[in-house]
Amino acid sequence: MTVREHKIVVMGPLGAGKSTLVQTLTQGKAVVTEARNTDPSVGKEYTTVAMDYGDIDLPGGDRLRLYGSPGQERFSYIWPILLAGAEGAIVLVDGSKCVNATLAGQHLQAIAEHAPTLPVVIGITKCGRTDDPVLPHWQAWLGEHAPHLPALPLDPRDMKQAITAMDLLMSQIECNAMTTADE
Repeated sequence: MTVREHKIVVMGPLGAGKSTLVQTLTQGKAVVTEARNTDPSVGKEYTTVAMDYGDIDLPGGDRLRLYGSPGQERFSYIWPILLAGAEGAIVLVDGSKCVNATLAGQHLQAIAEHAPTLPVVIGITKCGRTDDPVLPHWQAWLGEHAPHLPALPLDPRDMKQAITAMDLLMSQIECNAMTTADE
């Protein structure tokens, strides 16, 4: 039996929950590259300055490798490097922010430019409680930036929700692999 390694990139703007998601999925065993934030316009004490990394052994011997990207535009040169060889990506969006203030569109653009066939799931974080699976003020943004991508509310601290997002992404990856095998 062949062991497969699955490279997954977690992207999104500063403060959306990328490091938290990687830490949750690896049960706190990820390597993080956070440093004190020097941007006074951002209300966050620490920020990722390179990439976060964690791996998970899956049933059957496969391995999941998670790479959390830095969210700030000044680190955008790292995004294509992390996307190289990736099988999928989760793009996190801070649902509490104004849609016009997010850099998530730039992350999706980087994927479109450097990995256009990459399966992607969008997780909307910091939604609060709602019966609507996607906050109404984000629906227009999703329609414009990600009309064909699955989106779900996601608390990156919650293991069950993190696994749901990963299951959704892995389902897309498996569908792509079956489609490619048929060609």
